[in-house]
Amino acid sequence: MAICASSCAQGLPDSYTGGCGIISRPGGIKRLWFIKCDFTGPLATDANWTTAQTAGDVVGSGLVMGQKAKGSFTKKRIASCMPEGITGAEKQVTFQDYNTDTVTPGGNLAYEFWNTILNESTNFRFAYETCDGHVYGPIDSFVLEIDEVIEDNNTGSTYFDGTVLWNDILMSEPTYIAGGITPA
Repeated sequence: MAICASSCAQGLPDSYTGGCGIISRPGGIKRLWFIKCDFTGPLATDANWTTAQTAGDVVGSGLVMGQKAKGSFTKKRIASCMPEGITGAEKQVTFQDYNTDTVTPGGNLAYEFWNTILNESTNFRFAYETCDGHVYGPIDSFVLEIDEVIEDNNTGSTYFDGTVLWNDILMSEPTYIAGGITPA
């Protein structure tokens, strides 16, 4: 006996395994990208990203040490005779940026970069690039939390510690860019 009406049944997705065991992907987030909210061009190739950077529509952070953990899901019972359902989700990328301003001696370009994104995050979309050349996003609405950390001795480091948060029940599907994105 069917558990749903035939009009509700969906087609099955294609299998993603070849039946030859597990083939895993490496982790690590390489760089964070910020895209002007009104940019509508394609970002499917390195050449597209380079053109958008040159036009001032996209800017990337320096190399970061980052990760994306499993999202936090909100559940709610919406029918007495059914189990709880997922009604929302919060996703996040956490990162540390150890870069400093090497363009202007004694400069503050890294602080200006992060403060601009922090102050004007509603004017940007967000994407992140993994070490294996996959780009996730763009994500239309996000919140950035970031602050500097200054370790307690001269053998330590000063760096930016941050989190980018967004809401979405679905996973972002990555776009593979062979060789990754070339910063302009």
